[in-house]
Amino acid sequence: MSLLAFLIVCAAGAAIGLVDGDSGPASGRVGRLAGLGGLLAAMLAALFIDSTTRLSFADVTLAGSEYSGRFLACAAGSGLVLSLVALASGWSDRLAPAALASFAGLAVAVTAVDPGVALAAAAAATTAGAIVLGREVAGSDSDGRLAEMRTIGLVAAVFLGASLALSHPAWNGPSASPAFVLGFCGLGIGLAVRSGAVPFHVPAVRMGLSGGRFSPALLLVWIPAGLGIVTISWSATTFGMRSDWLDAAVAAAQVVAVATIVLGALAALVHDELEEIVTYSIVADAGFVLLALAARNEAAAEPARMWLLAFIAAKTGLVAWAAAVSRAFGTSKLGRLHGWLRRTPLLGLALLAVVIATLGWPGSPVSEARSTLVQLALPGGLQFVLPAAIILSLAYTGRLLIVGLLSPATEVAAARGEMPHWGSRAAATPEPASADETGAAAGNKAAATATGTDSGPSNASVSLPAATGGPNATSRLLQRLASVWQLNRTLEASLAVVVGASVAVAIAFGGFGTSDASQFGIPLDTAARATPTPPPPPTLAVTPTPEPTLAPHSTALPTNSPGPSQSAGPSTSAAPVKTAVPVHGPGN
Repeated sequence: MSLLAFLIVCAAGAAIGLVDGDSGPASGRVGRLAGLGGLLAAMLAALFIDSTTRLSFADVTLAGSEYSGRFLACAAGSGLVLSLVALASGWSDRLAPAALASFAGLAVAVTAVDPGVALAAAAAATTAGAIVLGREVAGSDSDGRLAEMRTIGLVAAVFLGASLALSHPAWNGPSASPAFVLGFCGLGIGLAVRSGAVPFHVPAVRMGLSGGRFSPALLLVWIPAGLGIVTISWSATTFGMRSDWLDAAVAAAQVVAVATIVLGALAALVHDELEEIVTYSIVADAGFVLLALAARNEAAAEPARMWLLAFIAAKTGLVAWAAAVSRAFGTSKLGRLHGWLRRTPLLGLALLAVVIATLGWPGSPVSEARSTLVQLALPGGLQFVLPAAIILSLAYTGRLLIVGLLSPATEVAAARGEMPHWGSRAAATPEPASADETGAAAGNKAAATATGTDSGPSNASVSLPAATGGPNATSRLLQRLASVWQLNRTLEASLAVVVGASVAVAIAFGGFGTSDASQFGIPLDTAARATPTPPPPPTLAVTPTPEPTLAPHSTALPTNSPGPSQSAGPSTSAAPVKTAVPVHGPGN
């Protein structure tokens, strides 16, 4: 029932969020509640998914596991944290419905017993989530939207093609068939395109800029992580055979993974927009998922699962951090964010927590996972990528922290910061309006109505005494709470980011049962392991041999007969005839 509840909640939340439009005085309010409630309910339902969970629809069978439950709970929980940050820093109406639609498809992909159903569901998850989010950017950047549509089509096509190729390959041949090699290439290309790996990073960055500051979490973190779970299921058990064409495809995957990890981190170091820094950081760490596919070693499965859980939590925390900083100071340009750490120290702690959750330290589960993937997937000459990735990650994070310690810039000095305000005494300077402020104003219509303004916390505090003359104490309390919410949105966003980053650290160090759950796979792991070994014909051929047991008393007689193997060869009637002859032999 837990898996069924998860699917129902995701489908209902996505549908309500889409139906609830953007026009009318009460528009969006029901959709936001459905989105937040759906993510919370989905997370709780996923926590109860385990190896005893089983669900059947017609010919489709879904089976849960310890890992699939933790994976879906981590994804839904990350979506909930980011939605709370969005609510406080500038609501994105399409984020929660898009996340719920994608999580429904990923739930089928990571619990499907049939490989074809799993790959088809993974393709559907990419299509559903990205199309829903693509509606949000229809008026902002048509080029970015068209690039995303091309990405959707390519990923869906290659995954569906891979499902066909891997369902009917020549498993028993001494080398991989062309269809088998194409299946590997399809999985690798689909994962690389969706995660923005080099050379597919340009559309990913463009969509990250045009789709809003929250879109990278869905398009580059949650969906690619689900695709990674599906693809690595085939790596160790199916693609372990050796052939020239398959080895060439694996070598190409290795080159793409190394280039993605190194160049992505370098790009994050040299760019000056927070959205670009975050996007390139996500792209760089997604290269480790390609390493898991290229490893073709069963020992890489467990560290890959562990890394994907940490990847979801840490990179969602990074997206939330960038959104909160941009909302607090009204800009995402690094040159205009000097001194951000002085005004928002909680966000500084959150950024440090995100770095720890991404890199860990020697001996921690996330650090061991990254190291094992590099050792198993790359030859000795390319294993420099691990220390390079660590150094570059520390470099671009250190750059952000150093900028935050400088003397505050004009925008930073004028911002309110994280100091709490309770309505009686508020700062006279209004909060800077970010690009997403219009969505936030719609999400806080009640506060705007009560205070007579959509922004400007100082005006809210001035209008508060007049607003408190309501008919009863309840209305006055609600008006006061609405004003307090309006005044402390920077603090509220920072607290939500800190909570998400803290959870990411716990997951990276094996908390919440993630380390133990990573030892278990998904049903596709078993299906992929069973597919390449088709010994049903030999087992059926041995089954006729029990027919000689019609004469169990003759088991001691063949000791003097030199040809016991002949009794199974010609016929079963010859054996009883020969058993009567040796009876007189001992008497002679």
